Amino acid sequence: MSTSRTLLGVLIGLTAGAAIGILLAPRSGRETREMLRKRGETAKEELSELLDQGYEQWKKARNAVVERANMTKADIKDFLGFMSAEGADLKDRIANDVKSSARNATSAAKRTADAASHN
Repeated sequence: MSTSRTLLGVLIGLTAGAAIGILLAPRSGRETREMLRKRGETAKEELSELLDQGYEQWKKARNAVVERANMTKADIKDFLGFMSAEGADLKDRIANDVKSSARNATSAAKRTADAASHN
């Protein structure tokens, strides 16, 4: 349940309870006012506690989002660094493979030419 719904439920419950208490209480005006004052203080304390809990939950959620955003940024940076190094390595391996294939083709062509000239 969301914090705002919890707060709304508490306020509605307190209001309804206070209204029913006033209507059904067999107390004098002074006693009823004292009871309402105490209930108001209790409601204020409970609301303050709920607000504090809501704020703490909000801070935890905010910190989790910030941490994930930072992790994502760091992860992307690491990934890009890895891909850059892999790309450079791949370029070198392809260049070496092409040179090796060219040397092999040249050697094969020379052997074929030598064999053809001896025949």
